[in-house]
Amino acid sequence: MENPRQHLRYLTIEDILIVAQSHVSDYQVLKEDQLRYLIDIVGEKFGNTELFPSLFQKAAVYAHHIITGHIFLDGNKRIGLTCALWFLKLNGYSRRPNIDDLIIDLGFKIADGTITDIEVIANHIQSWIL
Repeated sequence: MENPRQHLRYLTIEDILIVAQSHVSDYQVLKEDQLRYLIDIVGEKFGNTELFPSLFQKAAVYAHHIITGHIFLDGNKRIGLTCALWFLKLNGYSRRPNIDDLIIDLGFKIADGTITDIEVIANHIQSWIL
Protein backbone atom coordinates (compact mmCIF):
# COMPACT_ATOMS: atom_id res chain seq x y z
CA MET A 1 0.00 0.00 0.00
CA GLU A 2 1.33 3.45 -0.93
CA ASN A 3 1.88 6.12 1.66
CA PRO A 4 -0.52 8.96 0.68
CA ARG A 5 1.82 11.52 2.27
CA GLN A 6 4.41 10.78 -0.39
CA HIS A 7 2.09 12.36 -2.94
CA LEU A 8 0.98 15.45 -1.05
CA ARG A 9 0.36 18.50 -3.17
CA TYR A 10 1.76 21.57 -1.43
CA LEU A 11 0.86 25.11 -2.42
CA THR A 12 3.41 27.06 -4.42
CA ILE A 13 3.99 30.79 -4.28
CA GLU A 14 2.09 31.01 -7.57
CA ASP A 15 -0.87 29.13 -6.03
CA ILE A 16 -0.98 31.52 -3.09
CA LEU A 17 -0.79 34.54 -5.40
CA ILE A 18 -3.72 33.15 -7.43
CA VAL A 19 -5.73 32.94 -4.20
CA ALA A 20 -4.66 36.48 -3.28
CA GLN A 21 -5.74 37.81 -6.66
CA SER A 22 -9.10 36.05 -6.38
CA HIS A 23 -9.79 37.91 -3.12
CA VAL A 24 -8.05 41.25 -3.68
CA SER A 25 -7.79 42.30 -7.33
CA ASP A 26 -4.90 44.69 -6.72
CA TYR A 27 -3.19 42.62 -4.02
CA GLN A 28 0.30 43.57 -2.89
CA VAL A 29 2.85 41.25 -1.31
CA LEU A 30 4.36 43.07 1.65
CA LYS A 31 6.65 40.32 2.94
CA GLU A 32 7.99 38.16 0.14
CA ASP A 33 10.58 36.63 2.48
CA GLN A 34 7.81 35.39 4.80
CA LEU A 35 5.91 33.99 1.82
CA ARG A 36 8.99 32.02 0.76
CA TYR A 37 9.50 30.87 4.36
CA LEU A 38 5.90 29.61 4.48
CA ILE A 39 6.45 27.51 1.36
CA ASP A 40 9.48 25.90 3.03
CA ILE A 41 8.14 25.41 6.58
CA VAL A 42 4.86 23.61 5.79
CA GLY A 43 6.59 20.39 4.77
CA GLU A 44 9.73 20.82 6.88
CA LYS A 45 11.25 17.94 8.80
CA PHE A 46 13.58 17.75 11.76
CA GLY A 47 15.54 14.61 11.01
CA ASN A 48 12.87 12.17 9.90
CA THR A 49 10.11 13.85 11.90
CA GLU A 50 7.75 16.26 10.19
CA LEU A 51 7.20 19.49 12.11
CA PHE A 52 3.55 19.45 11.07
CA PRO A 53 2.68 15.79 10.47
CA SER A 54 -1.06 15.97 9.78
CA LEU A 55 -2.67 17.47 6.70
CA PHE A 56 -4.80 19.64 8.98
CA GLN A 57 -1.74 20.99 10.80
CA LYS A 58 -0.19 21.87 7.45
CA ALA A 59 -3.42 23.64 6.44
CA ALA A 60 -3.35 25.49 9.77
CA VAL A 61 0.21 26.64 9.10
CA TYR A 62 -0.86 28.19 5.80
CA ALA A 63 -3.72 30.04 7.50
CA HIS A 64 -1.79 31.10 10.60
CA HIS A 65 1.34 32.24 8.82
CA ILE A 66 -0.46 34.33 6.20
CA ILE A 67 -2.83 35.90 8.72
CA THR A 68 -0.36 36.67 11.51
CA GLY A 69 2.55 37.38 9.20
CA HIS A 70 0.60 40.09 7.33
CA ILE A 71 2.15 38.87 4.11
CA PHE A 72 -0.27 40.93 2.00
CA LEU A 73 -1.36 44.54 2.25
CA ASP A 74 -5.02 43.49 2.48
CA GLY A 75 -7.08 40.31 2.69
CA ASN A 76 -4.75 38.20 4.85
CA LYS A 77 -7.57 36.43 6.72
CA ARG A 78 -9.43 35.56 3.51
CA ILE A 79 -6.26 34.57 1.69
CA GLY A 80 -4.89 32.50 4.58
CA LEU A 81 -8.03 30.50 5.20
CA THR A 82 -8.72 30.01 1.49
CA CYS A 83 -5.17 28.69 1.08
CA ALA A 84 -5.73 26.26 3.95
CA LEU A 85 -8.91 24.95 2.38
CA TRP A 86 -7.44 24.87 -1.12
CA PHE A 87 -4.48 22.84 0.16
CA LEU A 88 -6.93 20.30 1.61
CA LYS A 89 -8.97 20.25 -1.61
CA LEU A 90 -5.83 19.60 -3.65
CA ASN A 91 -5.20 16.62 -1.38
CA GLY A 92 -8.64 15.08 -1.75
CA TYR A 93 -10.74 16.73 0.98
CA SER A 94 -14.01 18.64 0.62
CA ARG A 95 -15.39 21.22 2.99
CA ARG A 96 -18.82 21.07 4.52
CA PRO A 97 -21.39 23.50 3.15
CA ASN A 98 -22.70 26.47 5.11
CA ILE A 99 -19.61 27.06 7.26
CA ASP A 100 -18.72 30.57 6.13
CA ASP A 101 -19.46 32.03 9.57
CA LEU A 102 -17.14 29.47 11.21
CA ILE A 103 -14.37 30.32 8.75
CA ILE A 104 -14.76 34.06 9.33
CA ASP A 105 -14.82 33.57 13.10
CA LEU A 106 -11.59 31.55 13.05
CA GLY A 107 -9.94 34.18 10.84
CA PHE A 108 -10.72 36.90 13.35
CA LYS A 109 -9.57 34.77 16.30
CA ILE A 110 -6.24 34.04 14.60
CA ALA A 111 -5.81 37.71 13.64
CA ASP A 112 -6.53 39.06 17.13
CA GLY A 113 -4.40 36.43 18.87
CA THR A 114 -7.27 34.65 20.61
CA ILE A 115 -6.18 31.42 18.90
CA THR A 116 -2.46 30.97 18.27
CA ASP A 117 -1.86 27.23 18.60
CA ILE A 118 -1.47 25.36 15.30
CA GLU A 119 -3.13 22.25 16.74
CA VAL A 120 -6.19 24.23 17.83
CA ILE A 121 -6.43 25.86 14.39
CA ALA A 122 -6.01 22.42 12.78
CA ASN A 123 -8.87 21.03 14.88
CA HIS A 124 -11.16 23.85 13.74
CA ILE A 125 -10.25 23.29 10.11
CA GLN A 126 -10.68 19.53 10.43
CA SER A 127 -14.22 20.07 11.76
CA TRP A 128 -15.07 21.81 8.47
CA ILE A 129 -14.25 18.77 6.35
CA LEU A 130 -16.76 16.19 5.11
